[in-house]
Amino acid sequence: MRLDLDLGGGTRVTSITRQEAEARGIAEATIASAETAIHAAQVSAECRRRIYAVASAETQMNMAAAAAVISAKTASQRSAAEADILTGLEVAIGWVAAMRANVVTLAADPALNITDDANWPSVPPAAVAVAEQF
Repeated sequence: MRLDLDLGGGTRVTSITRQEAEARGIAEATIASAETAIHAAQVSAECRRRIYAVASAETQMNMAAAAAVISAKTASQRSAAEADILTGLEVAIGWVAAMRANVVTLAADPALNITDDANWPSVPPAAVAVAEQF
């Protein structure tokens, strides 16, 4: 892993390995901070990848537009299909919130494998079903 280190006073060292940083006498806290930042960015990217695998950005925009149109109606004016869409959207939003909350947990523990499905909330079938409609 290559690190970009901010040494303070406007001094930066870029694209350096841990071993090279240690050999230069750079403080462990500085090295660890850079490694933590890289790991957090990797966890965030994995979260984003998993969410987009279920619903692309375009799908999410279409889902939001549908939610706005359907939500503008009173409950009694909504069809059963529209009510089902809103229910599915609620489940999908809950899953996304759980995924984002899990980023904090995974970022805090570099020993956890961020590509292991077991370390992420499973996608509820209702979230998949609603995304497939868009």
